[in-house]
Amino acid sequence: MGWSTRSSAAHRFRPLRPGTAVVCVVAAALAALLILGASLATAPAASALSSNHGASFAVRCDFSHRLSDDPIVHFGHPGAAHSHDFFGNRSTNARSGYKSLLAHGTTCSHVADKAAYWMPTVKWNGTTLNSKRAVFYYRAGGKDHTQVEAFPAGLKVVTDSHISWYCGRSGRGSRSTPPRRCSSKVLGVRMVFPDCSNGNQDSVNHRSHMAYSRQINGSVRCPSSHHLSVPVLTMNVTFPLPTARGPVRLSSGLPRTMHADFFNSWHQPALKHLVWRCIKTVRPSQPRPAECRA
Repeated sequence: MGWSTRSSAAHRFRPLRPGTAVVCVVAAALAALLILGASLATAPAASALSSNHGASFAVRCDFSHRLSDDPIVHFGHPGAAHSHDFFGNRSTNARSGYKSLLAHGTTCSHVADKAAYWMPTVKWNGTTLNSKRAVFYYRAGGKDHTQVEAFPAGLKVVTDSHISWYCGRSGRGSRSTPPRRCSSKVLGVRMVFPDCSNGNQDSVNHRSHMAYSRQINGSVRCPSSHHLSVPVLTMNVTFPLPTARGPVRLSSGLPRTMHADFFNSWHQPALKHLVWRCIKTVRPSQPRPAECRA
C-alpha cells in the first residue's frame, strides 16, 4: 500500500505539540513489546521448530491397544491401573518384561523399535478419544550432541511434567493446560521425558533414577547425580475430535495428571546405531539424514 497523495505538505509536516514526541516514543515502545509478547506466546515449542533438523531422529508408532495395565508401576497386576493407550509394542501388558517385549511385534515405522510407550486414555466432552498414531522424537535437546548415549536396555521412564497441549497438528500455540475448544477438531499433546540417567534401569518410585537436563554454567547439561546423557524423548500424540468443544478429562483424573511411560525394548544395536548416526555425528544446525526421519 502506498501513502495517500491527497495529503497537503502543510498537513504532513505540521509541528508536534509539546510532549507529543515523548508520547509517540512511549507508544511505539509499548507496541513493540506487545508484538514481541504475542509472537512469543504463539511461537511453536522448540521441539516443533527443530523437528526437521539434526542431532535427532524420529519414529512413528500407530496406536496398538488399550488396557488398564501398567508394567512399570503395577507390574504383575492386570487391571490394577487406570486405562492406558499403548503405542509401539503390540504385546504390552501388566506382565511385560524386557525379553517378552523383544519377542513380539511393533506398530512402529522402524521395525527395530519394539519399545513400549503408553499414556492415560483421553476423553473429550465425555467421549473417549482414539489416536491413530504418535510420533516420537529422539533429540540431543540442546546438550552436547557428541556426548549423548543410547538409552540403556530395559530402561523404564515415567514422566508427569513437561506436558503441553495444543489444537491442530503443528504444535503451535501450545500451553500447559488443555484447550476447551478446538475449531480444527484436532487435539494434540506433547510429553517430554527426562534425559539424564544415573545408570539404573528403574527406581523405587520409578522416577528418581532419571532427571531433566538444565542450564549449568551457561550450557545445557545433566546434573552430576545423573551423569549419563541420553536422548530427549518427546511423545507427540494427536486425536481427531467429535466436537469442537471440550473439556479434556483423563482416565487418571484431571488434566494435570497427564503423564507418559517408556519401556526401552528397542533392538539395542539398532538404537545405538541411530543415536550415533542421527545425534552424535550430526550437528543440530544440519538437516537430518533421510534414515533419521519418521
